[in-house]
Amino acid sequence: MNTVIDNIDYGPLTQLLGKWSGNVGLDIAPDSAANPDKSPFTNDLTFTLAGAAENAEEQQLVAVKYHHVVRRADNGHIFHDQIGHWIYEPSTQVIMHSLTIPRGVCLLAGGIFKQTNTDSIFDVTATATALFNPHLC
Repeated sequence: MNTVIDNIDYGPLTQLLGKWSGNVGLDIAPDSAANPDKSPFTNDLTFTLAGAAENAEEQQLVAVKYHHVVRRADNGHIFHDQIGHWIYEPSTQVIMHSLTIPRGVCLLAGGIFKQTNTDSIFDVTATATALFNPHLC
C-alpha cells in the first residue's frame, strides 16, 4: 500500500482514509423508568487528510481528521456527533487519538503503533485527569 500522499508519508493512517458506513448498530440505554430502551442506529465515519505538523522543531507528526455521526435508524436524529484526529509520529511509532464530543467530553489518548503479519494495531489508552461536566462524574 502506498502511504505517501502529496509528498507526505501518512504511514498506517492511510488505512483509515475514506468513508465508513454501517446500519446494524443497536443502542441499549435505560429509559426514564430504568428499563432497557433499544434503538437501532446508522453509523457514518469519514476520514480526510489533515497534513503534516512540526512540534517545537523537533517532532515531525502526520495526521488525519475524522467526523463520526450516529443517527437513529427510525427518524435520522443524530444522537452522537464526534470529531477528532489520529496523529502519528513515524520516528517513534507513537500514535495519538484526540476527540471531542459536544457534551463536554474531550480526550487525548496515546500508545505505540504495532504491525503484525496481518493486522495494524492502533492501541491507545487515556487517563482521566479532570472532569468539569458534573453529569460525567
